[in-house]
Amino acid sequence: MTVDKEGSKLPGSASFDLAKASAAAAADSDAERNNVFASLVSGDADIVGLVAYSIYKQNKHDWLVSFARLKNREPDEAELTAYIIGESTPRRLATYRHLAQATLDGRGPEVGTGATGQSYSHQGLSKARNGRFAGGSLPPLTWIGLTVVVLILAYLAARAGWIRV
Repeated sequence: MTVDKEGSKLPGSASFDLAKASAAAAADSDAERNNVFASLVSGDADIVGLVAYSIYKQNKHDWLVSFARLKNREPDEAELTAYIIGESTPRRLATYRHLAQATLDGRGPEVGTGATGQSYSHQGLSKARNGRFAGGSLPPLTWIGLTVVVLILAYLAARAGWIRV
């Protein structure tokens, strides 16, 4: 039987259990949570920082799941501390903010699935096919078509003598 930091019994067996990883993730120390959160989020209106913190938490959960599957146990306090130290370096925190901004701009990582069960990149492709684009941009085929039209008009204008090439 496995017991979390508060002494509560966790469901499971000798093999990895998602409840174990979730309990370990929820058992973050206040100092770690406040340090990483404060480093990523500058205020209530810092949407990029909030998304960056969410990405950090997703990565931490993925690490806990992978660790438990590979080692067939939960990480001890020293291993968890080492993970947190590595993830809270200035370069890593900047990476989280960069990924968050890219995600908000619609160019985020192509991992995970949304509510529809499709990968996020596949959802973006579906939106593109349906004519819905971020930032009001035009579909790529429209740009190609416009370029071809401009080139044809330039060619015809040159043949008619309206412009010199």
